[in-house]
Formats: sequence, C-alpha cells, structure tokens
Amino acid sequence: MWLELYTIFGACGIICRMKIRPWLQLFRLPNLPTAPGDALAGAAVLMCFSAGGLAQAVAAGATALGFYMFGLADNDIVGAPTDGQERPIPRGDISMRAARAARALCLAGACSVGACARMPSAWWGAALALVGTVIAYNRTKGKWLMGLCRGLSVACGAFAVWRPACDWKAIGALACLAGGWTLYGTAITWLSEGEEQESDGLGNAAVLWGLTVVVPGCVMGFIEGSALGYRVALPGIAGLLGYVYWLAAVIEPLAKPHGPDVRRQAVGRAVRVFLYLQVGCMLVAPCREFVLLAAALWVASRIARRIAPEISGS
Repeated sequence: MWLELYTIFGACGIICRMKIRPWLQLFRLPNLPTAPGDALAGAAVLMCFSAGGLAQAVAAGATALGFYMFGLADNDIVGAPTDGQERPIPRGDISMRAARAARALCLAGACSVGACARMPSAWWGAALALVGTVIAYNRTKGKWLMGLCRGLSVACGAFAVWRPACDWKAIGALACLAGGWTLYGTAITWLSEGEEQESDGLGNAAVLWGLTVVVPGCVMGFIEGSALGYRVALPGIAGLLGYVYWLAAVIEPLAKPHGPDVRRQAVGRAVRVFLYLQVGCMLVAPCREFVLLAAALWVASRIARRIAPEISGS
C-alpha cells in the first residue's frame, strides 16, 4: 500500500513541477479513459462464468491504465530522435530525464497495485507478456503488436477474476474478446500509418478493416443468456454501433485527400470506439457496480475531450 501511494505522489510531484499541457499530450489525454476499460471488459465477461472478483476487476482496470501510460511514455522516449516538433520531448517541453522517471513510476505503480490486490499468477504472466509486447511494439512498430497490446490488456482483466471452475465456454469467450480487441487494435494501427504525411485518400480497405470491431460481439455465443435476458446481446449491439462510429470517423474525412491533422483526428475517434465495446461487455457483468464503472468511463472520455480538445489522441 505504501509503495502504491509513494508512486502515485511521486508521479503527481513530477507533473506538478512541470507545465501540465505537455504531459497531457505525452499521455494522449483523450485516449486515457479507454485504457482501464479493456481490462474491465475482460473481467466483466469472465465474471459471468465465475463468482466474485469485483475488487480484482477494479484493480485490473487501474493497472491497465498504468501499463498504458507506461507504453505511451516509452513510445515517446524511443521515438524522440525522429519525432517532429509536435511531440513534447523533441520540443523540449519535457526533458528526457523526467520522461524516463514518469515511465518508471507508471510501471511501478501498476505493479504495486497488482501486488496490493494479490493478483493471481495468471494475471502476472499476462501482465509480463503485455509489458514485453509494449516494449517490442515501440521499437519495431509492428501493426499486430499494437493490436496484441490491447488484446493482452483484456486478458489481464479476465485472468484477474479467473477461477478454476471456468470451463471451455469461458476459454472461448476470452479468446473471442482478446482476439477481437487485437484485430481492432491492429485496424487502428493500420489507420495511423503515414499520419505524418499528406494522403490522397483511403480506399475500400478502410471499410474492411473497420469490420473487425464486430468480432468481440461474437462473445454472445459463449454466454448463457437465460439469466441475463436482453443484456446478453449488448456486446453485439456495441460492436455494430462501434462500426457505425468507425465509418463516420474514417470514411468521409479520409476518403478524399487530407493532411496529418485530419488523419490524427480520425485515429483518435477510432480509438474511442473501444468505449462502445467496453461498455457493451461491462454491462453483462453480474455485478451492478459495473454499470457505474461503465458510466464513469464514458463521462471521463467526454470530460477529457472538453478539457483539451486540441490534444490529439494519436
């Protein structure tokens, strides 16, 4: 507990001594509310197969945010020599030393929350795989690695509440969720390629890539719907709504010639589609508290965009 408080106050101390806006840019403020929802979605669905685990689910969401911020800081640190002046480290708004300290504090904070919550060994294994994949992506920029980071975050949430009684349906549900998240995360990575350059417009591939957002909705086939009623259909409905949002965010603005700013805005909106998937999955959880968590993520996303609308999520 003391280590957790120390890392949190340490991170706050660093940020308070610096200008706040460059840090909001470093950590892509508009995207931050989508980070804990990955783990919460995985935990919510798996709790349909096993009882209990609310505290571990919430802790998994907190650690997912820490790992996500670690990855963002690491990305800018690794890319500083080649990034343009639009990023805070090359501009000199954030020193390399401060960025490295923030990266370490984010990782330490996530691990300390996991330790305080007494996460099971399966969660630690998934968390280790997640951190390794984040590090590999930041140095290789492989599209599938970025998608896998999102998928592993879902797996971390699922393993946080995993119980020995979980059967093959639980395994299938987890595979469907993690696989769907990976595919859609890869689609966003594809969309962000070449965002620093002028483009003549995207073709039909944008329509096809966006279809990956409906894959997590297939989790309905693994969940018994008798006790959940209409709620069992929510992941599928969320996927369809997410696809409509993808089309609105991508097709019209990017079908014609466009510049980097237009592409970054489209990527940021595509990332927010994760909220649809997360809320749809969280609402099937047997715990009513997940309704409040889902609402909190949605409100946080709206507030983040209002606070700093000029900060890109890409």
